[in-house]
Amino acid sequence: MSLKIQLFKYEATGNSFILFDNRKGVFPSEKLVKNSLAWQLCSKENGFSTDGVILLETSQNCDFKMRTINADGTEVEMCGNGLRAVCHFAYFELGVHLEDCYRVKTLNGVYKGFVKDDGAVKVQMTELFDIGSKDLSRFKNFSFGFYLNTGVPHCVFEVEDLESFDLQKWGEIIRRDPLFPDGCNVNFYEKKGKAFVSLRTFERGVEGETLSCGTGATATAIALSKRYGWRNEVSIAMKGGDLTIQFTDEYKDVYLCGEVKKILSCSYEIK
Repeated sequence: MSLKIQLFKYEATGNSFILFDNRKGVFPSEKLVKNSLAWQLCSKENGFSTDGVILLETSQNCDFKMRTINADGTEVEMCGNGLRAVCHFAYFELGVHLEDCYRVKTLNGVYKGFVKDDGAVKVQMTELFDIGSKDLSRFKNFSFGFYLNTGVPHCVFEVEDLESFDLQKWGEIIRRDPLFPDGCNVNFYEKKGKAFVSLRTFERGVEGETLSCGTGATATAIALSKRYGWRNEVSIAMKGGDLTIQFTDEYKDVYLCGEVKKILSCSYEIK
């Protein structure tokens, strides 16, 4: 039996997602994880050429719940740019009531999302975990390496020439290193100025570079704040656009800021 659903494609500074309003529970989410539906929807050849699928669902204690499934069918704890996209979707497309901010439930806890009328979305990142907890000195090709968890695990490395850097090669090597039993997202940055870097990210689950990564940008900003003493704000330039990471002393409050836009909406038949 087939099911026709309404899908939306959103882009958050280059990170693209298929979004679906699943508050009525009609979307067969088990097919995304167990079957190849996520891959089909995200495929560049036969799908919508996106990085993942996000379901907006009901929540008893929050404004809504967000489920994030990568292109390979794995469900992840959360996604920073995906969180910004789903807040934009809820506000502009679904008309979910917003007072001061949205409270969004994820597998990694509850996040706050702030939506502006111009389409920009700022989300408060959760508590940072495992800051500097892994020794990355084994990766001797890099002058600086730092590990932390910003909702999902991230490594941050400095390179001299980011544009020509072989991200796919080194991303795969580090992501699959035994130091990370569950894998790791890998970020490579080039310092451009005070509190300003260019960044490229190899994402676990996508198994390659994405045009933008919110949790990766956040991890990079915190790592470099610790390295250089940068305070309050770091600007991150990625292929998909610019992100701003704002934070208070001791990183008690950390915000991911950037633009979000709707690309298309269409009906799709699931067989």
